[in-house]
Amino acid sequence: MDGPPQDDRSARRREQARARTARRRRNVAYWSVITVAAVLAVVWVANPGWSLRDGSSGTEVAQADPTGGDPGAVGTSTAATGAGASTTGTARADGAPADGAADAQGASAADAHERDYGLKASGSPARQKVTVPVLMYHRVAPMSTATNDVSYNLTVTPAQFREQMAWLKRNGYTAISQAELFRAIEDGAALPKKPVALTFDDGYVDATKDVLPVLGPLGWPATFFIISSRIGERAFLTAKQIKRLSAAGMDIGSHTVDHLELPSLSESSRAQQLRQSRKDLEKVVGHPVRWFCYPAGRNDSASAASVARAGYLLGYTTEGGSVLRADSLTQLPRVRISGGGSLQQFAASVKAASAAS
Repeated sequence: MDGPPQDDRSARRREQARARTARRRRNVAYWSVITVAAVLAVVWVANPGWSLRDGSSGTEVAQADPTGGDPGAVGTSTAATGAGASTTGTARADGAPADGAADAQGASAADAHERDYGLKASGSPARQKVTVPVLMYHRVAPMSTATNDVSYNLTVTPAQFREQMAWLKRNGYTAISQAELFRAIEDGAALPKKPVALTFDDGYVDATKDVLPVLGPLGWPATFFIISSRIGERAFLTAKQIKRLSAAGMDIGSHTVDHLELPSLSESSRAQQLRQSRKDLEKVVGHPVRWFCYPAGRNDSASAASVARAGYLLGYTTEGGSVLRADSLTQLPRVRISGGGSLQQFAASVKAASAAS
């Protein structure tokens, strides 16, 4: 008996080929879904809190500052504090939570330097003093952002900052963390041959735009003192950026809630400014905040006592000096780095501070 017509056989072969192609496509789609799910599962395990909504990498968007962000004009603010502040930019590549409320378990492993709950003052420090230049910066930004003499004096350009850090490295200096400094006094821990500490007041957005890219490759920490009510305001760091700094190995300290001078406040108001700002910042970074800086450097014995009672281990003024004494850990001096200075002036200041005794 004759077989099916040639046209029928050809049609069946075409139908079978289409069926095979459809199966291959279904298989490819199936395994693609399985692969993507597996990758997401690995990312989620490695980075708790990671979110597809925010992404896992990207460039921080710096906030514009047409007014220059003059800290001299900072006063009482009604802006949202800490966790309630608005944030901009994209999520970090390290996968930190994007909602401004990291906890100790969700914090990146990179910021374990600050999650040391064993830090405390014993009342009998191993050393009476150490000589460490604590360099005091405010803004690292173009001079075009400076609108008056005060903001000009507080602004170092990005090019100057790069030159200054290169000079420190070239001349054998090493930046240390606040915990290293505290342990050197409290426990007698060893310090590098030429230690310096880098501090930045007020919490400007320059920290992620112009400071971190310089310090990161050097592996150097710095301390950023944050006015907690200004988190997320124009020209100031967002909660997400503060977490990025902490995860990168930077120290986060308090500069009060509203940048109010402590000696002018009542004891209860001082306590509120100190404790609330610490609470706000700890909610952002998910670990203890132990470092403090006085607004405008204003301090007295009553303010220093309030700082210690609020749980801070080290407190900084704007008074000049580099000899850090165990009997005044909440009234420590710093070396001011002013805008407009030459590299030679910077070098002379650091050398003189390092030689002080």
